[in-house]
Amino acid sequence: MSRTTALRRTRTVVAASLVAAAAFSLTACGGGESGNDAKGSSSSAAKQSASGEDVDAKAGSASGGSSSKSRCAAGQLEAAWSDFEGGPDMDYEGQQTARVVLTNTGSSDCTMTGFPGVQLRAAHGDTWDLRRNNDKPKAVRIEAGGKAGFDITFLASTRDDDQKFAPERVVITPPDEERNISLEWPYGGALLDQSGATRPGTFVGPVNTVE
Repeated sequence: MSRTTALRRTRTVVAASLVAAAAFSLTACGGGESGNDAKGSSSSAAKQSASGEDVDAKAGSASGGSSSKSRCAAGQLEAAWSDFEGGPDMDYEGQQTARVVLTNTGSSDCTMTGFPGVQLRAAHGDTWDLRRNNDKPKAVRIEAGGKAGFDITFLASTRDDDQKFAPERVVITPPDEERNISLEWPYGGALLDQSGATRPGTFVGPVNTVE
């Protein structure tokens, strides 16, 4: 065998090894992206809300971790606004809180862990999926007839030149659920529209015990 022929064969073996290594690297790193941003994943399929209203499942960007046997299902939960601290003042310029109370209407205890999905809906069709705060969720056990809740922290729009978002309804998806619960926004006014901001002043906290 000539020196030229041996050199060609060596180059061929090295090139084939490099191609194989590259293919292995792509296989190990592939598999698609995973994980959610602060708003959570969403689906465009229509779902039936617990109140009987057809709503878009992308309002169900909830996160949680309760087992399926003890999890609080949307159908056994009744949502209502709390009069926590007298309710919000839509003329106030700073951050304030609106609290949603969830009542277990079932006959047995259930558990919720995580953040609800919360979507604000305006009368003209615009939507705003609220981001989550950085609080660490804890498991909340709710006895039959008992209550849990979560807070929506928000900035009201108080100036004429603000970019405004006027909620008409609030669509809630309990943690680990796909069905939604729909509430009217009872406070009037408008929020400062920061729906495109990376760190908005309006966001939702995890489910917690309530007094």
